[in-house]
Amino acid sequence: MTFLRSPGSFTQSNSYLDSTADAADRLALQRWVTRSLVKRGIWGSGLDTLLTRIRDVLRTNSTNGFPVAAVEEAMAAVGKSLAFDNAEIDELLNLKYAGQRTFSVLSVLYPGLDLSKKFHEDHIFPKSRFTKKRLLDAGVPLDSVDDYLAVVNLLPNLQLLAGTANIEKQDGLPAEWIGTAFPSEDKRATYLAENDLDGLPLDLADFTSFFEERKQRIRTRLLAALGTTPGAPEDAALA
Repeated sequence: MTFLRSPGSFTQSNSYLDSTADAADRLALQRWVTRSLVKRGIWGSGLDTLLTRIRDVLRTNSTNGFPVAAVEEAMAAVGKSLAFDNAEIDELLNLKYAGQRTFSVLSVLYPGLDLSKKFHEDHIFPKSRFTKKRLLDAGVPLDSVDDYLAVVNLLPNLQLLAGTANIEKQDGLPAEWIGTAFPSEDKRATYLAENDLDGLPLDLADFTSFFEERKQRIRTRLLAALGTTPGAPEDAALA
């Protein structure tokens, strides 16, 4: 593994960051780092002990890529488990735009993105349209306006979007932008599926229904990505 080699060796073989052969290992390392940033309390107290344990594991397992399982086992032994329970998953669903962990959670949800490029946290339905006046003008009933305003900044209305695309999208409705950005029906369908945008409404009238449906799809993704199993006893209690 490149970053475990001697400084001289690293200089001679510094292709880890972009080599095809190391792609799977880079992804495993990225996922481990991201999960450790999403999980509360990992890099707080007891840091010296934690880093010592991780270092010892890396020294022992230095030939077959990043030893995710062994590292996480050592972390759990000092009270730093990366396992997420269902209550923690539900907490993540209420993360807000530009929050400390929001970008990391979005990168867990959609791991296919090339994060070497610049991505922005983007409101799927633009925040600029969520004023009382604009919502009423769009036909949203008065008694629903507060419901819209309460959730516009929450995770189910967020996605990661490349910087250029985010500028092009601006405050347009998502269905309009997607139709322009992906004129091919196949590419449009792929983008919608990969970003949990199935059932994307054409306007704001059905926003809250879309929000709740996407929230459940995101929850399922997080349960799978963070190692919690849907249908566990806690899930039944929350249903």
